[in-house]
Amino acid sequence: MSPQPFFHASRAVLFATVVVALATLGHGLASSHAVPAWAVLAGFAGTLGVTWALAGHERSLPTIFGGLLGGQFALHTLYADAALGSGHHGGSLMPGRDSGWTMTFAHVAAAALAAWWLRRGERALWSLARRLTFRPAPPLVVEPPAPPARIPVIPVTDVPVPVGRALRHQVVRRGPPLRSRAL
Repeated sequence: MSPQPFFHASRAVLFATVVVALATLGHGLASSHAVPAWAVLAGFAGTLGVTWALAGHERSLPTIFGGLLGGQFALHTLYADAALGSGHHGGSLMPGRDSGWTMTFAHVAAAALAAWWLRRGERALWSLARRLTFRPAPPLVVEPPAPPARIPVIPVTDVPVPVGRALRHQVVRRGPPLRSRAL
């Protein structure tokens, strides 16, 4: 099994977790109302679906920041509607404060900080993946190369060659002439 599906899924889950955790924490701190659990789960499911589709390639800082910012505002809308639907009425979720600018600044700041953090992790993870897949590690011990094989030199000797017919018990072998330098 290839490690790619695990790599793909882990990146998507990590990104979705960061986006949802930041939005939930920031929304809970900036408003006086808790975010319902169903809204957090729905936000995580939606964010995970989007990040799963986009987790196949390395992303740049502006792309990550844009995704985080869009996710922050989508989750803010979901959480605000969930809080309004649970019996809290009024345009402002924070009584006595201007929650519009406070919430906007909090979401933009959270998205910028998380984008910077995730981009550093993204760069490190892709760098590690490239090193592990494309370049083999150099050997720790290098053996010296073997010397080239030497062909033994057979000295040419004068062997008397029988003239005429071969004797009855003499072995006649076929092959190159004895004085050949090809051997």
